[in-house]
Amino acid sequence: MKIEKGSIVTRNSYNNDVVFIVVDIKDDVAYLKGADVRLYADANLDDLTIAERVDDYRPEISNELLDRDEYFYLPGKILHIDAAFFYVIICIYLYLLNLM
Repeated sequence: MKIEKGSIVTRNSYNNDVVFIVVDIKDDVAYLKGADVRLYADANLDDLTIAERVDDYRPEISNELLDRDEYFYLPGKILHIDAAFFYVIICIYLYLLNLM
């Protein structure tokens, strides 16, 4: 598969630890934006691997709730202020996932 703008990729030189979206390509260098994390990077095209399934590269999220009685109880409130809409959506999804 050819890597092009919009492709979802990982970097081999970093053990495929972060999933990126290709935002631009110039002279065999891809400019990358983190899909899950706020990170911008660049990489040579030959260092990239197209992610077949994005979930294979994401850490597993546990739905297991902590028993708060074992520790202490503080009512939780979340205020998330962010100018990057893309990351706000990811955070809202994770917040809602942990409430279920």
